[in-house]
Amino acid sequence: MNDLVRFSFSLSPRMQAFLLLRDGLHCLDAAERTGQPYLWLQACIDLRASLLGDHGRKPAIPEVLSLFVTMRAHIEKLANDHPRFRESIDASCKRIDEHAETLRDGHEEAVRFLSQDAMIETYLNAQKKQDWLGHKPCLPQGLAALWSESEDRQRQVHEQLGDLASAAYFLDVMLQDYVMWEKRTAYEGCDQITPERGTHFGLVIIGLDPTDAGLGIVPDISGNRLAIRLRFQQWDAGQPASQVLDDVPYSMMLVPIA
Repeated sequence: MNDLVRFSFSLSPRMQAFLLLRDGLHCLDAAERTGQPYLWLQACIDLRASLLGDHGRKPAIPEVLSLFVTMRAHIEKLANDHPRFRESIDASCKRIDEHAETLRDGHEEAVRFLSQDAMIETYLNAQKKQDWLGHKPCLPQGLAALWSESEDRQRQVHEQLGDLASAAYFLDVMLQDYVMWEKRTAYEGCDQITPERGTHFGLVIIGLDPTDAGLGIVPDISGNRLAIRLRFQQWDAGQPASQVLDDVPYSMMLVPIA
């Protein structure tokens, strides 16, 4: 199942804060790999919002730390129920404790940098004025030169967020490996998932065959802990999204960490 294209949907505020942080970190990694300054700036202001709290977001680090605590309690119970897995579970608990300790440090330096760096602040202000490319502060004309000379800026952000990224990616793997996949079919492109009552699920993950995803088939997910509605859409180049009318086989995972 590792080759599935995965789509995550949050069912709890804590999980939503984690997904926003995780995706911001992935965006930052992609910007550094590909050398795209606009993508890097967008990732920085998104991470700033996650770390400080902004536009209805709670600060993400306390939320992620509490998810680690909940995850540890869940896998400890697994160890009690399945003693033969005790050794591997103890190793996972040790890594959870290590990552949780780094999160408790607060990452003040990263927060300070993202809050005070002139280039990031200028781009954030341009967005507030709905100037998404930064025309008014003349960013398009000078950004290439600024970016080529900003290795120290990129290095500092990378170093200051390194421990946080390691913790977030580790938790992401834990969440996506915690339960088994369930194979399902969305008849005529639609399905409804009814989570088990009495269990607090925080995340639903939809897995699609890469061939289907490559054809522009994507899930539209809505709902809550009581009922999750799934409708597959077709995204064709230059066309509005349309409802998929054929049956779509997919895999589903409900994660009981909220």
